[in-house]
Amino acid sequence: MLKLIMTALFALGLSAGVVLAAGSATPTDPWTEKWGDLGPDYTAAEALVKEEKFAEAITALEALPKQDDPRVINYIAFSTRKLGDTDKAIALYTKALTIAPEFTLAHEYLGEAYIQAKDLEKAKAELATIETLCGNQDCEEYKDLAEDIKKAEGGAS
Repeated sequence: MLKLIMTALFALGLSAGVVLAAGSATPTDPWTEKWGDLGPDYTAAEALVKEEKFAEAITALEALPKQDDPRVINYIAFSTRKLGDTDKAIALYTKALTIAPEFTLAHEYLGEAYIQAKDLEKAKAELATIETLCGNQDCEEYKDLAEDIKKAEGGAS
């Protein structure tokens, strides 16, 4: 029964997202307007990432036609990092940021990778970059990375 309910909610969510994207000037995410819609295969791959099915997500992301899109590279990097290959993930985040230096989510995740690599100075540099890009400390990426740095330094959450 729970599976049926979740399937129905997922379908409604997808329908609402399609209507929003088609009938509104506001894109479903801020990067869609800038880089375009990657389509349902990307959405499915993104869902695998969010479900923490990282190996499957990498396979799905690597099958997408736009391998130079920073969102695709970012999620491959994220999944790679979650599977334990921090060095490869850092290289991939760097590649995404070479293409799109303003991509704050990739900066956040790169900072998280630096925390995993025990390089807090580089993580703090990413935090400073996010602050510059956001123009303040109020954006979600800044708050999330700041909290992760605080935890890594032994601070309370």
